[in-house]
Amino acid sequence: MFRQRASCDRVRLNSFIIKGGKSMKVSEKVRQILSTEPRWNVLATTSPEGKVNIAMFGSVELSDDETLIAMLGDNRSYTNLKSNPLAACMVILPGQTGMQTQGCRLYLRVRATADDGEVWEQCKARIKSRIGNAAEILKHYVCFGVLEARPLLDLGQGI
Repeated sequence: MFRQRASCDRVRLNSFIIKGGKSMKVSEKVRQILSTEPRWNVLATTSPEGKVNIAMFGSVELSDDETLIAMLGDNRSYTNLKSNPLAACMVILPGQTGMQTQGCRLYLRVRATADDGEVWEQCKARIKSRIGNAAEILKHYVCFGVLEARPLLDLGQGI
């Protein structure tokens, strides 16, 4: 079930905060998708030169009804987000066939980041409880505002 997480307002922020882009409240269906396991979370970012990067992350979760959070390492995704705050996250609930696959596409904008502090520690501890010492590569807590949500397979049904 959906659990309230610390919002971006409570993190000790890094030097950049991106403003702009009105966040939307996600639907109950999106909250349900983001609380289902197993799921795959694929984050797409773009460099200033327009080079696209996609990567799979297990650390994606809702902080509140309009905020998605993720923990990232020192990687292309984080580097791209520092210069281009727009991203997309495809959340996939695998099915037996393509048409049985469920999920959503979330269009995002960075609201804030943190590299330490209480909220950062709490988030990292939650992830470490799931994946063990592999969580040590996670260095950056990133808060995204959700700009738009669409179904993974858009057949006009909305989400």
